[in-house]
Amino acid sequence: MALGPTLGTGLFIGAGQALAIGGPASLLISYAFLSLLTYFMATTVTEVATHAPARHGTLVTNGFRYMTDSMGFAAGILRWYTLAMFVPYEITTAMVNLGLWNPGVTIALRLIFVMTVVVGSNFIPERHFRTSERIFTRVKVVTMACLLALSLSIGLGGATGHTNWGFYYWKRPGAMHEYLFHGSLGKFWGLLQCVLHSSIAFTFTPEIIVHRAETVELAYTEIGEVLDPTVQASLPSKVAFDVATTTLPYILSSLAMGVMAPYNDPLLTNNGAGAGLSPFVIGINTARIPIVSVTASLAILISSVASARSFLFLASRTLCAMSELGHAHRALKVRNQWGVPYVAVSTTGFFSLLAFASVRMSSSITTTYFLVFVNSSGYLSWLISCVIFHYFRRNLGLRHNTHSYQYAIQPFGTYFGALMSVILLMFNGLVGGTSGPRPGPRVARLLAAYLSIPVFAIVYFAHRFRTMVPYRTSHSNLGVHNRQEEQRGQAVTQVSEPQQGGLAQPVSPEIV
Repeated sequence: MALGPTLGTGLFIGAGQALAIGGPASLLISYAFLSLLTYFMATTVTEVATHAPARHGTLVTNGFRYMTDSMGFAAGILRWYTLAMFVPYEITTAMVNLGLWNPGVTIALRLIFVMTVVVGSNFIPERHFRTSERIFTRVKVVTMACLLALSLSIGLGGATGHTNWGFYYWKRPGAMHEYLFHGSLGKFWGLLQCVLHSSIAFTFTPEIIVHRAETVELAYTEIGEVLDPTVQASLPSKVAFDVATTTLPYILSSLAMGVMAPYNDPLLTNNGAGAGLSPFVIGINTARIPIVSVTASLAILISSVASARSFLFLASRTLCAMSELGHAHRALKVRNQWGVPYVAVSTTGFFSLLAFASVRMSSSITTTYFLVFVNSSGYLSWLISCVIFHYFRRNLGLRHNTHSYQYAIQPFGTYFGALMSVILLMFNGLVGGTSGPRPGPRVARLLAAYLSIPVFAIVYFAHRFRTMVPYRTSHSNLGVHNRQEEQRGQAVTQVSEPQQGGLAQPVSPEIV
């Protein structure tokens, strides 16, 4: 199940853009690098979650535990709308997979059908939804396994009447594509662009994996504490196993895609417009296996629809959890007799309407806008996770508490993750096409790439001013750090001791 939500068109189609920009070697390097970064970020989140597991998962809880209320609220909203933005992204890439690149009425009818399936399925009883989720996950895993086996067969000359491929495309046209510049600088720039395009497949993988381990593998009391300490101790190993089983298939798939299609195939980017066909589909068509091509396209379509369902479920439950914790309007936690928070699902489902932008512009361009927006929000979320880890470690040091579990790579993994998050966030607006027209106007791409930053700031300051206090602090059963300052003409109110069990009540604000 850890692989389920993240295994969608971000891998099957999004990687095609990365391949076209950087080449097969850059694609493989970028997936290996992002897998390592995913492990670092997963250990960052896991170390905090192991010390104080949360009934609602780490997606919405730790920001309030270890930072201010306003920062926690802004982080929760960030995670909600980023997960929600995956829904139109997956729906739009489903249209790209069908070859519906040109805007018009035809694509509108398909969008309505896919949206009805995605949103409507989230209103069925939760137990039935989770059952269908397991089925779709198996379909995705089987699809990936079959595509890997097929690429191996074709690469070894298994296609009738086709010469041996092997690593032919690594030689012609080449292993690394020179992007915008010539020589080593062009290859490095292509690799960087490749990493930016490939990030969509890893954006929320660390937090989703830890969230699953908390909510599925652990047993909780009503206030969210673990009943069995041995179960809590198994959380780090469980997360490490899930990271390995998630990233290894990604790395193998990136290697297989470099075998299936050359980076200069115009269908990868719809002639430079943006997203195009999957490298797997292009390779199958080149091998002249039409029946398998149709089957693969159908399987990828099912994967994209299933991923859209999963992300809508995760986003709506994030919003519902914030309401249940008292951080959002109480109406968002209302459930029907089947246990479905229909208000949260309906609110989140409105994001799917953004996919109708494909009716006015090419779905290839629309997909690029969604990609850069989701990526920037994901980088910002990684950075916030690193900040939470910093305050968590600082709280432990001030209170002389010991870690429930400490990874050997920490805190280096967190520092590296924070640095990479800042770098990738800064360069995210430079995402562009490989040749011909770029994917949309530069201003629109820059707006989509950096919009998440002002949105986060607006949510933070709106919440802070709404509370009518200059600075407000939350507590956990671990406690927050006491901000002690020298009294130089300023009155400082000390933070009171935290209550045991769950989140403590807010205390008097500091006088700044």
